Amino acid sequence: MPKHPGSSEGHNLLDSSGCARIASLESILCTEELQRRPRRTPEYDKESRALVALAHALADSPQSIFQTLADKILEVSQAGSAGLSLLTTHDGGKRFYWPAIAGRWRPHIGRGTPRDFGPCGDVLDRNTPLLFRHIERRYTYFRPVTPAVEECLLVPFYVAGKAVGTVWAVAHDDRRKFDAEDERLMTSLGEFASSAYQVMASLDLLRSEVTERRHAEQQLRDREERLRRVADSLESEVRFRTQELRELSTRLLQTQDEERRRIARDLHDSAGQIVTILSLNLAGIIPHVKENPAVDKAIENSQELVQQLSREIRTLSYLLHPPLLDENGLSEAIQWYAHGLAERSGLKIELGIAEDFGRLPEDMEVAIFRIVQECLTNIHRHSGGKIAAIQLSRDAENALLEIQDDGTGIPDHTLTALRTKRSGVGITGMRERVRHLNGIMNIESNANGTKISVKLPVSMTATSA
Repeated sequence: MPKHPGSSEGHNLLDSSGCARIASLESILCTEELQRRPRRTPEYDKESRALVALAHALADSPQSIFQTLADKILEVSQAGSAGLSLLTTHDGGKRFYWPAIAGRWRPHIGRGTPRDFGPCGDVLDRNTPLLFRHIERRYTYFRPVTPAVEECLLVPFYVAGKAVGTVWAVAHDDRRKFDAEDERLMTSLGEFASSAYQVMASLDLLRSEVTERRHAEQQLRDREERLRRVADSLESEVRFRTQELRELSTRLLQTQDEERRRIARDLHDSAGQIVTILSLNLAGIIPHVKENPAVDKAIENSQELVQQLSREIRTLSYLLHPPLLDENGLSEAIQWYAHGLAERSGLKIELGIAEDFGRLPEDMEVAIFRIVQECLTNIHRHSGGKIAAIQLSRDAENALLEIQDDGTGIPDHTLTALRTKRSGVGITGMRERVRHLNGIMNIESNANGTKISVKLPVSMTATSA
């Protein structure tokens, strides 16, 4: 988008004939039409899925929360473009910038509009949602922007009770007309994203503490590059560096496990507290809205969404690091995970775990659980099978794990690459865990399915622990 020169020049923009051609604000506002237009049936399922997607973004990749919000606004509003505008902070909020855009205006990410002469500024000045038509008639710097704006709906975006930007959706042709349901959905998703943004800020401290993991990853990449350069002529150097890489890989896996534990705890404590407070706030509103059935129903729906979100956060926290693994051991943790995955995916999981299996050293229990988690995820996503069978046993010297599915099997070329350690990030991580514990892993696959076998020496690990 072309940069605007500022309000003093913006109010005096001229056309080619030298005549001022800037429309008044009221001539492009049509906010009252939101209530007059037929309101489409609320799509609570779609709204719930959007909220769950935002929750997943918060858990998996907090920095993507704004882009996820833009994507979901585009989806639920069926607009041509959607995005988020935030006030700049380095200059005292003189401009809005667009950190996230979805749809046809996506190439304009990072650009923005002036604070004192633009639709976003008008929304913050009035502190209310506004519906515009043909904004280029007043804000002439939009005239070169394509595709053009037919209608634009903007709602304030609040952080800690202060309006710091807008959430917006744009229709690029006259077939799409926004209504009050669009305003409700955008406000709802914007409020959740705002809460998530505040949680993300609290996680910044946590991210500063997984600095160690980033350093390890950088060291790993540096060593890999050096190994590639000397591999042809310095065989002894290769062996030495390979050992270093293995040690780094082991530390990286350990760091990742520790990070998952910390994030799970922080997600449960921070986000869980916010959801609890939100639930209490909604409960406190109920006695005051009984006379308004529509508001009462909306609050009831919101409470249901809060409960669903609470369950999602708890599930995500447990998936990152199940407390059962620390408290009750490997057997119960695997049973809990398999039961949950079966409910979510429809995959039938058959468990064969000896009743007297007992406890293993902590690092071995974590390794076996992560291997089971990775295998079941791959079976669900890639195998095409309906059944997964898990056998976990031990003898005097070893812990034995077998995981088998009834899928279509792994193609021969892929299986060869996996066996020669030339493919598969997930399989590589499994091999590193097994290697660190001085164990053996084997992969067998044909048209009837795939079986992964792992044998870990218990006595040696227990002695070293």
